[in-house]
Amino acid sequence: MSEIEYSEKKEDIDIKKLTILCKAVGWDRNIKKWNKILARSSFVCSAWDNDKMVGFARILEDGTMCMFYDVCVLPEYQGKGIGKKIMQKLIDKVKDKGYVSIGLFAWEENPNNFFFYEKLGFEKVDTGMELVKYIVRE
Repeated sequence: MSEIEYSEKKEDIDIKKLTILCKAVGWDRNIKKWNKILARSSFVCSAWDNDKMVGFARILEDGTMCMFYDVCVLPEYQGKGIGKKIMQKLIDKVKDKGYVSIGLFAWEENPNNFFFYEKLGFEKVDTGMELVKYIVRE
């Protein structure tokens, strides 16, 4: 593994490589929808080992709330700090915006992801997980 590089540019996202990454973590995403999904995402972050996409996540914002989506790292690259760095970049983008909710969905089938997100400041709530320390309740 060489030095991992991070990009916050949507134009750096190769849909085919993103689809390969998603399949590697067990997600079946429709490749035809990615262009629309990326266009509507307010922020993306991808991690690269040379020309191999090894991690990805994105944010959707509406001015009041935001959600983190599609947080994934290739299984053979997990545990190396890549997911943490991607998540920190996402958190830094939204933490001071005064949102009433900063959330994400965490798969119940993967209990390890709850521990990962909790280390980053998320708390389990009835609707999933929220980054409570940065939200502003009305």
